[in-house]
Amino acid sequence: IVSTRMLGQYGFLSKVFSTFERNKVSVDVVATSEVSVSLTLDENETGVQGVIDELSEVAAVTLKNGKAILSLVANIHRSSEVLGIVFSVLSAEGISVDMLSQGASKVNIGLVLNADDLERATQALHRCFFEEKHVPAMGDAVFECAGTGVDA
Repeated sequence: IVSTRMLGQYGFLSKVFSTFERNKVSVDVVATSEVSVSLTLDENETGVQGVIDELSEVAAVTLKNGKAILSLVANIHRSSEVLGIVFSVLSAEGISVDMLSQGASKVNIGLVLNADDLERATQALHRCFFEEKHVPAMGDAVFECAGTGVDA
């Protein structure tokens, strides 16, 4: 959802979320900026077309299907390190992340990727963090998975 109005216009995020409330559509994962919002919805959610119609009056709305959420639970003090490892593993597997959302607590991290890649991503991350304890090197950086504090 990208605002069609200029930067500095107030009320855009309020308009977006009140539209979801009016249409009784629940939002799961969210990433925002001043003029854009990326979010995930359950594909079985009713009311989505109402949200699209209403928001299309003030924003460019794009609906993407075939996506999945991969949730990570990480040690709060090592979330940056964990994300570095996760992106190295996914890159080595040729898996792209479409969206990332990390709450203020830094414990739960949501990655949105193609649904077709979900199983492969999960297996590769499991191997890294729980079996092999290493990740392929990228450039001069070498990451170790052992002791990252990631729970399954």
